[in-house]
Amino acid sequence: MSFTTPTAVPSGMSVRVLEVDGHQPNKLQDFACDVSFVVGLDPPVLVHGTGRIDGQIVRFHEKDVEHTGKDIRVWEVRAEGAGRFVAEHAAQF
Repeated sequence: MSFTTPTAVPSGMSVRVLEVDGHQPNKLQDFACDVSFVVGLDPPVLVHGTGRIDGQIVRFHEKDVEHTGKDIRVWEVRAEGAGRFVAEHAAQF
C-alpha cells in the first residue's frame, strides 16, 4: 500500500514551533514523547509522532496517524533562545 505525505514541507529550513499539545513549549522535554506540535508554515502544519532527546535536539518521527501509523518524515526540534523552539525537516539518506 502506498500513500502520499499529507503536506509538503521544506527540507533544511528551520520553522518556528507555535505550540506543542495545545500549549506554548517551554522545554525540550515537551517534545520527547508521543505528542503533536504545530509549525508556523503557511498554512500552519500539525505534526503527530514520537520524539526522543539526542543531545541538544529532539529527533521527532512524524507518523501517519490517519492511516497505517507509518513514519512520514524526521524532524529535529531545538531551542532557539528563551521560550522559542524551531523544527527542521531533516532529510535522511
